[in-house]
Amino acid sequence: MLRVAWFAIALVSLAPGKADARQDPLPVRLADGDSFALGRERYRLYGIDAPELHQECTDAKGKSWACGTRARSELRRIIGTDPVRCRIISTDRYGRNVAICHAGGRDVAEEMVRAGFATVIDQRGSDNPYRATQAEARADKRGMWAGTFDTPRDWRRAHPRDPEDGATETPGDWLIRKATDLWQALLVWARSVLGR
Repeated sequence: MLRVAWFAIALVSLAPGKADARQDPLPVRLADGDSFALGRERYRLYGIDAPELHQECTDAKGKSWACGTRARSELRRIIGTDPVRCRIISTDRYGRNVAICHAGGRDVAEEMVRAGFATVIDQRGSDNPYRATQAEARADKRGMWAGTFDTPRDWRRAHPRDPEDGATETPGDWLIRKATDLWQALLVWARSVLGR
């Protein structure tokens, strides 16, 4: 019993104290380079389109590479361990919140475009706020712009999704999701035991 108490104390000491009034950030589960889940809510980044998870691009030497997987990795790098805050603009046909999201003070969609792992979407009746950022990435040959690629929209048309396929989750994503869920559960338990 003493070991359990010490373990709980150690866990709570790592958690934010009462002076920190914010809630613990929700775990982020990435689907691909422009969509993710925060808790039970699904989001798609406003104004951009990243390559589909299984999409491949071609580098400057003509060699194929997994740009869809790399775009998801880039989104993970941009978000890092920062909490994600989103302002919902609309809802898409899949029920996802289309939103402008920030992590660590950065506009996540803009950073994806800047890195060359997302393209801008033409907005009906308005100018896309990331167009100048895309022009820079293209001129500097960053990410996908270093070679050739189908726009994500064209790739989806050429590779229709099988309705039986669900969202794919890599073993690494599963492990991160489970570890985050376990950590959150341990924090809740430790706080309830110690009355914080």
